[in-house]
Amino acid sequence: MGRSILCVGAVLAASTAAMLEARSGPSPCTLRVAPSGSLSIRFGRNIVGTMEPGLHDASWRLSTILPVRTPSDPKTGALTSQIRMQDGTACETETTIRQDGSSATAVYRITPREPVKLHSLHVALEIPTSVLAGGVYVADGVEGAFPEQYGEMIVRIAPTRDLTLRTKLGEELRLQFAEPIMTLLQDNRQWGPSFTVRIGPQMDAIEPWPAGKPLEMHITLTSPGGVKVEQDGPVTLEAGADWIPLDDTLEIEPGSALDLSSVLPWHAPAGSLGRVIPIAGGRYAFAKRPGEAVRFYGINLCFSAQYLSHEESDRLARRLRMLGYNAVRFHHYESELVDRSNGDGLTLRPDRLDQLDYLFAALKKQGIYMTTDLFVSRPIRAASIWPGETGDAGMDEFKMAVPVNERAFANFRAFAEKLLGHVNPYTGATWGRDPALAWLSLINEGNPGNFIGNLTPRLRADWIRAWREWLTRAYPDEARRREALGGVADSFPPSGEKAELVFAKFLAENQRSLLSRSRAFLKGLPCSAYLTNMNSWTNPIQMMAVRNDMDYVDDHFYVDHPEFVERPWQLPSRCPNTSPVAAGARGGLGCASLRVFGKPFTVSEYNYSGPGRFRGVGGILTGALGSIQDWSVLWRFAYSHSRENLFRPGAMNYFDMVSDPLNQAAERASVFMFRRGDLAPARNAIEIVATEADLLGRPASSRSATPSWNGLAWVARIGYASAPAKSDDPRRIALPLGWADPATAAGRVADPFATDAADTILAEMRRRSWLPAANRTSLDGPVYQTEKGELTIDAPRDTLTIDTARTAGGYAPEGERIAAKSVEISIVKTDATVWVSSLDDKPIGTSRRLLITHLTDVQNSGVRYGDRDRRLLLDWGGMPHLALDGAASVTIRLRDASKARVWSLALNGKRLAPVSCKVAGGSLIVPLQVNHEGRARMLYEVQIPPPAR
Repeated sequence: MGRSILCVGAVLAASTAAMLEARSGPSPCTLRVAPSGSLSIRFGRNIVGTMEPGLHDASWRLSTILPVRTPSDPKTGALTSQIRMQDGTACETETTIRQDGSSATAVYRITPREPVKLHSLHVALEIPTSVLAGGVYVADGVEGAFPEQYGEMIVRIAPTRDLTLRTKLGEELRLQFAEPIMTLLQDNRQWGPSFTVRIGPQMDAIEPWPAGKPLEMHITLTSPGGVKVEQDGPVTLEAGADWIPLDDTLEIEPGSALDLSSVLPWHAPAGSLGRVIPIAGGRYAFAKRPGEAVRFYGINLCFSAQYLSHEESDRLARRLRMLGYNAVRFHHYESELVDRSNGDGLTLRPDRLDQLDYLFAALKKQGIYMTTDLFVSRPIRAASIWPGETGDAGMDEFKMAVPVNERAFANFRAFAEKLLGHVNPYTGATWGRDPALAWLSLINEGNPGNFIGNLTPRLRADWIRAWREWLTRAYPDEARRREALGGVADSFPPSGEKAELVFAKFLAENQRSLLSRSRAFLKGLPCSAYLTNMNSWTNPIQMMAVRNDMDYVDDHFYVDHPEFVERPWQLPSRCPNTSPVAAGARGGLGCASLRVFGKPFTVSEYNYSGPGRFRGVGGILTGALGSIQDWSVLWRFAYSHSRENLFRPGAMNYFDMVSDPLNQAAERASVFMFRRGDLAPARNAIEIVATEADLLGRPASSRSATPSWNGLAWVARIGYASAPAKSDDPRRIALPLGWADPATAAGRVADPFATDAADTILAEMRRRSWLPAANRTSLDGPVYQTEKGELTIDAPRDTLTIDTARTAGGYAPEGERIAAKSVEISIVKTDATVWVSSLDDKPIGTSRRLLITHLTDVQNSGVRYGDRDRRLLLDWGGMPHLALDGAASVTIRLRDASKARVWSLALNGKRLAPVSCKVAGGSLIVPLQVNHEGRARMLYEVQIPPPAR
């Protein structure tokens, strides 16, 4: 991971379960006011939106108000803060929120300190699609709809004096302005799952807004159930009645219920069954067992966590195997490996190379396969790329230089040849020849669209040169070139629909050339690892032509990825901290549609990041999605960023499993669901047929490759195909683009990018009986249920149910139940993720050994947030970890329930104490309680002795 990314869940999502409850009257609306003036809008216990001042600069970069760590002077009645733009320009903000009977009045004043060019200066209300899609608005008496599925970005834009927002479940908020003001209703689903109501002037960023000129607005907020104003403020979590100290330990007890090395299939060393090979269906197998498909589940190691003593490497490799991992990604490995004395980043430090080689060998010995990127963050002096320049080449700058600057490409190649061509003394083979190195990505998160709009002058010159050279080759005739571009296209990147389409073709061919050139030199080393590239963020549809040339397709996703409020990678940071299940379980859906049918698909980075309180559901959701889609490899980001955390318990952070007991426990759900295959792949597939001619010959659009209906990835495999499957295949719905040859689109079920495509596709799935009549799948909610009912996501109820033979359970709020064939769970206290997994490969009902996991939330002692909803992180705190108290009851239908014995477990699998259980009707009833005599527990082992002979 190279930088903060836009991820699914980086906008507000909210549970709407309370909206389904029977009520005698409308729910009251609560405005929770932060010291900065930011408003959290709530109905019942659920956050349904936030409202705060902000702006878009001349590059459309959004800036919002900074947090205020102490309340303003109460005598003034105004809450003061700042909006700070990326160039350092500041706007002062004053916000006054007052209660007026059953309504509230918000008064805003936003004043730039100096002249500034803007696209908008505004107060914005951000509402998740799970709340507002399917609802209506009434603007100055005229009613309109918030569409269920994404169609156009702009829902409405006009001067407005009176605006009512109403969810499809009837929750209502009315905003009245003192005078008509420009109001934009925007559908953000091409970037994330939300709508925005943006109130304030929209500008062209040509004429600057004058320094000292305030934007003032008065907004009256009403709701049928009344509006109540309450003050928010910082909270600190400490051990007490709600937060229970959790004893952490890292080394798994051999033979314990948490030692998965005897539960999952293993072979060692890696490569002893031959190379990993692709087989039919976009799967992997081993060369000596080509008929047995295999999946890999692993972790990332970052920075100093890859540079250990030999003894430490052996310990770590053994532990990773016991945790169930069979894959590792080396990431951000270059900074310690490279000797910077000559500036070109090509001299490898012998001591660090020895450590990395030994770790490689130790992992290989344990049967663990590896991958890396040939460039992540290697430090390089700018003069090595641009003679005469000083300082370092920026990380993202070098990523973008490699495809267009020959010095950068030569440097990239030279490093790859040194790393992959040297002989590892502990394996006797070069990295490139070693079958344990199964996969390679060229450049981490290097999709050109990520950075093309924000290039340094020296890099911009390289790209403009490459663009002009390509234009001359593609359109030698100047008149044809002008016609294709719709004019001269002087700007860079070019603007205008026709020019942007041509530019997307250029970027695709540029990336195709990078892949081809890299493949050629790697083959000459030789290096046998499979190749991919472009694994994050910006994905215009033309890039699917490049993915057709890759050996496998890779992508990244995050839920609750931190947003840094003041400075990159420094506190304070924000995250939504709301239930992903209630939002329709969006994590990973953006990846799903990028798969190319017939090629393996991997996710080399994913996380439900800390300190989000719902991250415990991430393991079971991701394992389930990967299984339904029949992906090949998942790598959690990350196991550790530091050697300091690897062998002693440490405080949790954003990403590291080793210091986050909650997420480490959640990993086992992924291992069982995905690697062991407890959840079956979807039998049916929906494919967008995009031929080479469609994408690069006669393209009609450069839109994102991700369709609006990617939620159907929970019930069918989805992705792209470069040629149609058999027309009579009853298990595939083919959706040809038909851009190059409209005849190929004749008779198709739907235009894959039409506004109504989701409804049409779902109707066709039902017509084909892919979903039984009783199947609950509905885009209204949404609700997703797999063909055989093994998974159900009920967003309105905020519940997830997993119902497979070997793993059963899910997630639910306090007071809800999870019902599966072999397991029933009652969430007695505190929202929780709870599941039961067989440890002997047998169905739960006949298993002799089971693992029960009960996840509420885990935080650091003394962690400090700026608000009660814990969305603004101010201080991480430290050890010990604290688990949020909770209780649940698990009923397991067992063949020999009366013989069962149950123990609570330490985090290393050691049995702590027996648990008193009941047997009723042939079922074992296990009480789960986080707080046990003042110490927290979250894991339980059930053992049923075999029958006496």
